[in-house]
Amino acid sequence: MPYRVILTVVESRGDCPYYKVGDKIVFEEAEIVKEKSGKLCLYAIVGMAPYLTALCRDTPQEDWINRKEVIQCPDVNRPVIFKVERERI
Repeated sequence: MPYRVILTVVESRGDCPYYKVGDKIVFEEAEIVKEKSGKLCLYAIVGMAPYLTALCRDTPQEDWINRKEVIQCPDVNRPVIFKVERERI
């Protein structure tokens, strides 16, 4: 069963021009739900893609991805921390 993944900005370290606390990005399988998402930073999306692939799928309960609570974008100068939420769809 697929999942909806909701990433919510909980912290921004530096002066990120794209995200502020409270901003969201919503994924349903391989799709970004534009109507429910804010701005999209290519570097953040590409850096988080391996996690998103696993988060959107049904995985065994003991799988490490089910314990993932936050994801950080790869920008070393202005990292943004996203809280991870999953909902069955």
